Amino acid sequence: MFAAFFCAFFSGILATGPFIRWMRSRKLEQVFRPKSEVRTLADLHAAKEHTPTFGGVVFVICTTIFAIIFAEHNLLLWTSLGVFWSFAILGFCDDMCKILLRDSRGFSKRTKFLFQALVCGGVLTVVAWNAPDYYGRLHELWFPLMRAPLWVNMPTVALFGFLFLVLSGSSNAVNLTDGIDGLAAVCSIIAAVTFIVVIAAGGTHPSRLPIDPQPLTVVLSALSGALLAFLWYNAHPARIFMGDTGSLAVGGLLGIVAFLILQPFILAVVGGVFVLEAVSVILQIYFFKFTHGRRIFRMAPLHHHFEIAGWKEPQIVVRFEILAVLFAVAGLVLSRIFFIA
Repeated sequence: MFAAFFCAFFSGILATGPFIRWMRSRKLEQVFRPKSEVRTLADLHAAKEHTPTFGGVVFVICTTIFAIIFAEHNLLLWTSLGVFWSFAILGFCDDMCKILLRDSRGFSKRTKFLFQALVCGGVLTVVAWNAPDYYGRLHELWFPLMRAPLWVNMPTVALFGFLFLVLSGSSNAVNLTDGIDGLAAVCSIIAAVTFIVVIAAGGTHPSRLPIDPQPLTVVLSALSGALLAFLWYNAHPARIFMGDTGSLAVGGLLGIVAFLILQPFILAVVGGVFVLEAVSVILQIYFFKFTHGRRIFRMAPLHHHFEIAGWKEPQIVVRFEILAVLFAVAGLVLSRIFFIA
């Protein structure tokens, strides 16, 4: 686990610098919304307009290489990496579409949801085919602090819908959080480390999992190291952005890990900052529609609200980091690490 962390970190440090220079030479840069749409935010982020994106490519590759090298190979490892790469490819195509068309909107929501639904179907098919006993466990709906599942025989359709909600929700929430320098990377590292502790300390309750979840700790360790290396270059003022390539991949990996260890509800607590960001967008959209133009926040996601209110980016990131740590501690408690049945 530690070997994967340090190898991913140092390889990420060594690879990201040349990658940034290569990206600049190819003018693969971040695309923002036109100033006519969001004048205030465009003015605040004017200096970032030519910052390279696709930073997620480096840490996705580093994470994968060292997870494969140092982790024991089992179904959970390959399933998590499969989702990781599927969402990375979706994000890469979305980023490339934005750059080629010079349009910040990228793929439509319908296209993204369709792709994510196909990934969910693939995950359930692979697990059901290779580990029917474990697949049966996935049909049990466990809530935090419960000694017995709330729903033992969840229908397959309900299981598919639940997995889609977890993966789509986590990936899109991380994507929404990736709006200012370092925020998504720091919150993702905190969430990944928290799940490492959950798994390593037995918070998943071994009797519930027919397959050893320990390889997932290596995957998350490699991700943490690679993200820390990325943060070296992404800290304010950022020299590179992770783009949808990175944010969708990270969110997808966190979501599938939580699902595979039967702790999906813990993800909503551990990733509390991601939840706040996503909820702020949902509230803003529906409140705007129902009130015919009125807004709850100055801008959504939530970090942009504080940015327009006058907070500096480092100030926002540090305060959101504090919230992320508090949410992580709450998640550790709820995962029953300290009171396993």
